[in-house]
Amino acid sequence: MRLSTIILAGVSASGAAMAQVPDGPFAGAVTETAPQAEYTLTLEAGQVVTLSTASIENFDTVLALIGPDGKPVAQNDDCDGSLQSCITFMPPDSGRYTARVTGYGEATGAFELTVAEGANVGLSYAAETLREEVVTLGSGTSEVRAEIDLDADAIFVASTYALTETLDTTLTLLDADGNILAQNDDRGDGSLNAQIVYQPDQAGHFTVLAGSYDGQGQGDLVLSLALDPNAQVPFDFASVEGETIAEHTGMLGADNREQSYPVELTAGQTVMIVADAMTDDLDTVLTLNGPDGFPVAMNDDRGDGTLNSAIAYTAAHSGTYTLEISRYHGSDTSGEFRIVLSAVDASVVDTLQALNENVVTLSGPELTLETEDFIVHYTLEGGDASSARYAELVGIALQESYEAQIGRMGWAEPLRDDNGRYRAYVAHVDGAMGFTKPVETVFDNPNTPDVRETLAARTAFVIDNDFLGLGKEAPAESLLRATATHEFNHVVQFGYDAEEGLDWLYEATASWIEVATMGSDQDATDYVGTDFDTPHLCWTTQVDGHDYAQWTLLQSMADSHGEAVVRRLWESSVTLDGFETASATLAEYGSDIPATIQRWRAQNYARAYDLAPLFSGSVAVRHTLDEPGRWMSKGGLEELGADYLVVDLDGRFQVSLEGEDGLELIGLGRRGDEVVAIALGQTGVFDTSGFSDAALMVFNSTLPAEPGTCNGVGYSIEIEASTGRMAAPAYRFDAPHFLQPGVSEAADSDEAAAP
Repeated sequence: MRLSTIILAGVSASGAAMAQVPDGPFAGAVTETAPQAEYTLTLEAGQVVTLSTASIENFDTVLALIGPDGKPVAQNDDCDGSLQSCITFMPPDSGRYTARVTGYGEATGAFELTVAEGANVGLSYAAETLREEVVTLGSGTSEVRAEIDLDADAIFVASTYALTETLDTTLTLLDADGNILAQNDDRGDGSLNAQIVYQPDQAGHFTVLAGSYDGQGQGDLVLSLALDPNAQVPFDFASVEGETIAEHTGMLGADNREQSYPVELTAGQTVMIVADAMTDDLDTVLTLNGPDGFPVAMNDDRGDGTLNSAIAYTAAHSGTYTLEISRYHGSDTSGEFRIVLSAVDASVVDTLQALNENVVTLSGPELTLETEDFIVHYTLEGGDASSARYAELVGIALQESYEAQIGRMGWAEPLRDDNGRYRAYVAHVDGAMGFTKPVETVFDNPNTPDVRETLAARTAFVIDNDFLGLGKEAPAESLLRATATHEFNHVVQFGYDAEEGLDWLYEATASWIEVATMGSDQDATDYVGTDFDTPHLCWTTQVDGHDYAQWTLLQSMADSHGEAVVRRLWESSVTLDGFETASATLAEYGSDIPATIQRWRAQNYARAYDLAPLFSGSVAVRHTLDEPGRWMSKGGLEELGADYLVVDLDGRFQVSLEGEDGLELIGLGRRGDEVVAIALGQTGVFDTSGFSDAALMVFNSTLPAEPGTCNGVGYSIEIEASTGRMAAPAYRFDAPHFLQPGVSEAADSDEAAAP
């Protein structure tokens, strides 16, 4: 959509007089002396406006809109997954409003503020808006109709933007005879807004219906009708000609995660299998297993912008195949489904594969750069714009990543495109640094002739075009190199197993590979604080960010067994799944999961990592024990999690732990640049004499029933004076980077600088 700028009445910094300003975007800054910047806007009642910030410094903005009466009417911190802010608002009254920009957590920095007319519904720079208006549902109006004439092959985009926060909008597109051509509830961006993209094969008259999910919704919404040549047209699965051979319906949820159906196929027969979620938020996955029990076709998201699945497969052998429908393992979705199996032409296999290959559509003319092993797609125009030099740096970083991971570290070579290269894109990635997408499940990686994989996949990946708005202090070239090796490691991972049940392993390994291959050009240390701040959460917790943060576990394993242990985990994933993947690997090194996690939790206390100076701080403190007696926790220590209790006592003490089976005590003490760990079990002597810092680690050695299913427990600790002797250390850490638990690097630096 082309957004026109609104006239601004004046601009002022906090405490300054207003002054006339030219048309935007409007540059500003938040500083320690001027902690907020204000812009005065003259708005008309019913006029929809979108305010948004941008910062080349990755300044984390907070945007607020103040009404004519001086009261806030809207506020936003993060928008579209970035640290920038945006507000879409329709003034109920005409008057002078104030846009106020501050920094999150008292952050400071420069920014630009754009004030534009209309709502941002995700159209490209080339879009032509045909109609945009505010409509109201409720009070007898359950839906709004809009008539539109379209030319053949024009790409039409109908969008809603709810101005009433709780309004869940829907869209339906009808042809001239009233037949439904397309429907949409949620457009897939995390909002309740709807969007339809449709390309008619012949000119005609069409009707757009805008309504609410339950037909009872009330409130205001922006209805936008536009032509956008860059919009991605969803594939119409109903347009595929074929003969229906079977239909199935059912329900998937926590108690019924998958269903199986026999399918009789003859050699050379092509079947298309389409699964649709009929209710709730179900995210389906389809797998077709051959007569020998090995998978022959698989699909998660079918490429039409939904979470539904579709498979097209030409049978290599006659026999009884098994169709499985399951919910995506990385979510807790549920709902009813419908599966339709049709006999179709063999060309449909290529048609559906082409949908999966479409990873990203660049905003401008596509250019390519080829290296020995990679092809980099990029553009110089639009929101995805970069430069030829940027693409060259991406190619260099990727080649270095290939040589490090495949050449030096011995990882199996992943699957390539038909052109013999790995496909990378440089594009704007909303709120992230990059992503990798499986485009074809090949099942057996031909590059590993001695191993038969069952779920290996070919992939393509995207690297962000500028890394702006992510709150990163490192320069773009450093972030580029970190992201290149991170995303290529995902490519490598999918060459082993595209559906590993221990899904923690994906991001943890890719983050670890950054520090193992890129030296100072890594981003993994930025995430460690997420885990250090909440060590009581279980290993494999589903809390966002912990899989990235827990790359230190892989480093701890590499410190004990050599870096090849990380590769062995992925080699084990080929035939094993979930906790068995880790258990079998560690057994090769004479260890197991609880012992490995316990040592890692102790190593975290010691901050015994080469890159620890780049960590944001130390592990969090649960409690300080400063006198003998009993202390009781309030619960919350999850499986394979740890609580750290500072011991501010000098002498020998008998320490006793009461709680559920699996809870253990480990004494931690620092002498100089060494931290020792003493295994105390449920009770033992802990001698703090001679330690400059001492702590007790309460460790929950219980393994969860499955990855991510975590439950907390409580316990109590009794401390009393003792004349006994402390056991010898179970292990030791060189700890030149030790930092008292519960202290951030910033606080420690401030303390050191104090007079």
